[in-house]
Amino acid sequence: MQDKKELKKKVLVTGGGSGGHISAAQALISAIQKEYIISKDNFLYVGGDLSMVGEKTGNSLEMKIFENESFNRKYIRAGKLQRSLDIGSLKLLFRTFLGFVDSYTIIKSFKPDIIVSTGGFVSVPVAIVGKLLNAKIFLHEQTAATGLANKIIGKIADKVFVTYPSSEKYFSEKKTIHTGNLIRKDIFSTNGSGNVVEAVKGMVTKQEQYPIIYISGGSLGSHIINQTVKECLQMLTDNYQVILQTGDNKVFNDYENLQMEKKKLEKRNQENIFVVKYIKNNEIGFLFKNIDLFIGRSGANTVYEMGVLEIPSIFIPIPWATHNEQKKNAQVLEKLGLATIIEEGELIGDTFVNKINTFLHKEKKVDEKELKNIFTTDASEKILKVLDLANRS
Repeated sequence: MQDKKELKKKVLVTGGGSGGHISAAQALISAIQKEYIISKDNFLYVGGDLSMVGEKTGNSLEMKIFENESFNRKYIRAGKLQRSLDIGSLKLLFRTFLGFVDSYTIIKSFKPDIIVSTGGFVSVPVAIVGKLLNAKIFLHEQTAATGLANKIIGKIADKVFVTYPSSEKYFSEKKTIHTGNLIRKDIFSTNGSGNVVEAVKGMVTKQEQYPIIYISGGSLGSHIINQTVKECLQMLTDNYQVILQTGDNKVFNDYENLQMEKKKLEKRNQENIFVVKYIKNNEIGFLFKNIDLFIGRSGANTVYEMGVLEIPSIFIPIPWATHNEQKKNAQVLEKLGLATIIEEGELIGDTFVNKINTFLHKEKKVDEKELKNIFTTDASEKILKVLDLANRS
């Protein structure tokens, strides 16, 4: 085993607010940990404390995901950048101001040499304050289209790493590098442990008769997707085995409602549905290895993972995403023959099930060569080479 190198530069990684930004940060941090010796003196992750709408602050997704990690981390009072003006947006604007205050306090104390942002509203004050305090700024853009936060950071960044060539147009050509996306290594694991793994093992024995479908609205879950599954639960479980990841929203209580709906089914149908709030890192690889179809949102990381693993997918883009970025992400795989898109307005029980039946059983003409060309797996190596963390200069 190769000895780890000394981390000569003080590194701050920031990014959060959604599973995609956090997953990319997680992948980058794992790559740094694998190669370098890190400590609280030379490494820091900064996320936000903003939870889902309707929930208390101080319980953000990044706080949950990184709760048991050993590396140094801090959380700022983040506020989303809004284009509309109302009481809610004014509160978020004030929190954005507080985020700048928190960022100044943290960066003034830590004194990073470089700041690597994986995007999201939380990273804007961190990157701007870092630039003012002479840190070098690096940005990783995961999506096929670029949102407001990353457009702002892109203006001050020294280098911008992009997942798709299509997003290069949003940044200066001189500082843009196509690296592909940062991928969490857990998706390649063929083993695993946990309740989801045990559920999938049971399903595999019946997979030839009942294909396995994984349905997810992302780390936070999607109420409309969960409701659609609830409406057609009988039809789905008559023909398929379903792993449904609901999230843990305390406003809609989808997890609890789906569990109650499951109990109304006949025993055979109950065995064909497994409902879970979250999929853990030690479960995801085994799950991906054994599914026949993925259905869910088309966030950048989700689409990229489906492309890398060549999993047939039905994407349901968030219609209000900036520049329709989720649809553009999904279209990358759709053009390559591995995916199809269902608009959110089409999420009606019968229509939803018919779309699944049609797509799952039709012959797919996948452009394998272009798939491997676009969905590369060495982004972390390319980025670390540019960062050159073992060199102080």
